[in-house]
Amino acid sequence: MPTPPTSYDLVITGGRVLDPTNNIDTKLDIAVNNGKIAAVEVNIDASASKRTIDATGLVVTPGLIDLHTHAAGGIRKPNNDDFMVDPDTAGVSAGVTTILDAGSIGALNSGGLINYLVPNAKTRLLALLNIGKMGVANLPEVKSSSDIDHASSVQVIQSAPDIIKGVKARMVTPGITALGNDMPKAAKAITDEAGGFVMVHVGDIAGQNPIAADLTPILLADILGKGDVVTHTLSGAVGALLADGSLISQAQEARKNGVYFDVGVGGGNFTFASAQAVIDQGFLPDTISSDITAMGIYAGPVFSLTECMGKVMTMGISFEDAIRMTTSKPAEILGIANNLGSLSTGTTADISIVDLVEGDFSFIESSGATKAGSQAIKPVMAIKDGIPQPLDHGPRPWGWLPAQNS
Repeated sequence: MPTPPTSYDLVITGGRVLDPTNNIDTKLDIAVNNGKIAAVEVNIDASASKRTIDATGLVVTPGLIDLHTHAAGGIRKPNNDDFMVDPDTAGVSAGVTTILDAGSIGALNSGGLINYLVPNAKTRLLALLNIGKMGVANLPEVKSSSDIDHASSVQVIQSAPDIIKGVKARMVTPGITALGNDMPKAAKAITDEAGGFVMVHVGDIAGQNPIAADLTPILLADILGKGDVVTHTLSGAVGALLADGSLISQAQEARKNGVYFDVGVGGGNFTFASAQAVIDQGFLPDTISSDITAMGIYAGPVFSLTECMGKVMTMGISFEDAIRMTTSKPAEILGIANNLGSLSTGTTADISIVDLVEGDFSFIESSGATKAGSQAIKPVMAIKDGIPQPLDHGPRPWGWLPAQNS
């Protein structure tokens, strides 16, 4: 008697499966049961599956992870927040399964995210505390040492370590003029006691103060350590990684010490010229993130994580590397690689389906400068915990793709 087919909750068929962790890049099917990856094989029998998704012509990847967002919308203002988007706008509605909110909240207003946003979001929402105790509700978040609450920050991280992954500090005016490198040192003191990592924004987009250029080399060489993250690796702002067009030597030193480097496109933290200068000197970022905000999602230049991936791909980064930089590598940084960031059997079934589209696309930076790219990534679906999630229309009138060059 023939063996009856296995009953799966979901089978994704016919797609190009791209899983950097397991060195998979070929046409396979993926089966899901009880929110877990049940099988990744050729020609899975889906006849008894409760649901089937045909991914022919599409790329199936581990769930995309955005390591830098501002997605705590709803806890700062009741509506029409001019800074933060809501978690699902940055997440599953854009084809992304996990997001890290990077410093929107501080220790004294973290309860809204932990108790309300996380349980109600379809997206997996993690966060870093801002070194400023009130986060972006009190911009500029650090004006003096009185804006930092060490004890409360430690308490919050220790009370919710599965959600709060560390501390974010922005090396911008007026914090750097008031505290200098005492600000990231304060962040390190918190994570040294509470656990987690420090993410530091480099590049003084708020003031372009020359002091920023003096602080960054010391920050990289003497303060940050293994597991910490520098965001805005491709920025051209004063105090980022370029000095007179050359990569500062301390960036390579920090990388050797285990510091990670993130893109964080953001509103003004990426230019094509600075990006090309950094990459041409052999310094590739570890991760691609959006730094998405309410200001940058519809007006640009951010639009979405997938658009940011395409933007970085115009610098010569391959599509395959862009997937690694938004799946396995951020999962490693977040300490969740045992369960997320891959399509390994038995792990949580967070899956993204995207369309790699060929064309003549125009990618834009904050200055209005553009760069042509021959490929763009269109999100098709996010599957979170084995459950397919609805996709938004996209940030542009025509949807998700960048404008085409005429």
